[in-house]
Amino acid sequence: MFTGQVAVISSRATWNSDTYELVDESDDTTVDLSDPLLTIDIVVTIKDESGWCVFATASKSNGQVTIPGPGFAWHFADTDLSVLCPGTYRLGAKITINGYIDDTIDGTIAVLKGN
Repeated sequence: MFTGQVAVISSRATWNSDTYELVDESDDTTVDLSDPLLTIDIVVTIKDESGWCVFATASKSNGQVTIPGPGFAWHFADTDLSVLCPGTYRLGAKITINGYIDDTIDGTIAVLKGN
């Protein structure tokens, strides 16, 4: 699991993440999330610091999470982020592979008021 500060973003701009890869800790190999034999669901959420209030969600089902292979990336439009006041928020990424759930990212993002 990745923990720590993930990014500094603007509340008035689109955020296209870097591509993140999932590494199997048992053998240090990268899991190819684009493998058609895997059933995968990925959900990325932006929450308040307590983790209870969800402000924005990106997922495979809403088309805001993509799997270019072997990793995944997300996209939040400026309209998704415009509800965020400047400050620190929690960012989480949960991946489900063939029914196995992994909290891949539990970190923070800093949000700046954009132009």
